[in-house]
Amino acid sequence: MSSLVLDLQQEVLKPDCDVLNALRKAHLIAVKLQLPEFDHWVCSELNGYSKEPEKIPHYREIRGALKVHNPYHGWSAVQFQTNQQQEQFSVRKLREPLSQIIELSRTIKGELGISLPAEIEEMIYRSSDMPVRLDMMFCANPVCLSSIVEQVKNCLLEWTIRLEKEGVIGEGMRFSREETDMAKKVPQTINNYYGTVVNGDIKQSQVVSGSNNTISFQYGDVIDLVGKVKKFLVQEQLSTDDRDNAAELISEIETKIAQQKKPGIICAALSRLRDFLVAGGANVTAALIV
Repeated sequence: MSSLVLDLQQEVLKPDCDVLNALRKAHLIAVKLQLPEFDHWVCSELNGYSKEPEKIPHYREIRGALKVHNPYHGWSAVQFQTNQQQEQFSVRKLREPLSQIIELSRTIKGELGISLPAEIEEMIYRSSDMPVRLDMMFCANPVCLSSIVEQVKNCLLEWTIRLEKEGVIGEGMRFSREETDMAKKVPQTINNYYGTVVNGDIKQSQVVSGSNNTISFQYGDVIDLVGKVKKFLVQEQLSTDDRDNAAELISEIETKIAQQKKPGIICAALSRLRDFLVAGGANVTAALIV
């Protein structure tokens, strides 16, 4: 008999995964298991965050540069008076439905350009030293769009893994009452599925507080993860250069683990490896790094 959770798990692991269909399956599962918080995230990914911009996840935050179009010199970066202003206007959060992000990632050629609301443009003009008003655009690398899609798949995969670990699989199209109760033990906060920022000094482990739960950082777990990444990486279709670059990133992570660097440093290195693998097409291996 088929399983709702395991079927979704297999769907997410496919190289040609239809992530929108996977989200719809996750919506069905979350409703059946009475998990409103996780279902709210699923629906927000499907429909967009326009009504709740304050709840946009961090993985939808993209970095770029503000540029203006000079009729004589073309597009050039806006020069701000302070580094703080430069940083403030170099980040945007995308609130659009995931379907639009996917379509953009498939069709966009060259640099990603995002228009700005009038009130934001006015604020920028007051914060910069531009003598006249020019056409303005927020520009970023389009790879960031693919990264958002991959993060969503990572979240779904990790969620199904944790449900399965609790014995929640759903035979046929139904879940037992016991499975519904067990599902409540699985964290619903989406921050737990796409990565965590860790602060503070550490010795052997660090506990990171979320809104409803905690995650413990263990060096042994990271060592095991790196081992799995190296094993899966052998099966990926990567160019020689990409394979060598991935090996260097892995070596860097292993060195940081051996030196017991702070969790935030190790998590940042893992994030760089994951993003590199996504850009190189090694999506299955990248999905391990959650």
